[in-house]
Amino acid sequence: MGRVFWVGFLFAIPVALAAFLVTKARLALMAAVMYGTIGLALDISTVVQELTKADGQPTVLVLSGITGVLNFLLIAVGGRGFVDILQAGSLQAGNANNPQSPFSKR
Repeated sequence: MGRVFWVGFLFAIPVALAAFLVTKARLALMAAVMYGTIGLALDISTVVQELTKADGQPTVLVLSGITGVLNFLLIAVGGRGFVDILQAGSLQAGNANNPQSPFSKR
């Protein structure tokens, strides 16, 4: 049961978040940033732990490096998408509240 949980956590959640990133869902964008941040922190700590051990395993280093890069990309894509949505929303709101001055010539 524990193995199924970890496989779901490591593979199913990122795949689901990537699917939501394609649809530019706001909550999925922030969830991707949060998940990527936690994943990147775990990858960095795993790399440091393996480098400080005398009998570190190169396979663990390679896998942590790959998932670290993928988590960083998840942070970058999710963050960029969230900023783009916020900027698009502020541009639309700025144009709606532009009343005509009573002193301007028409």
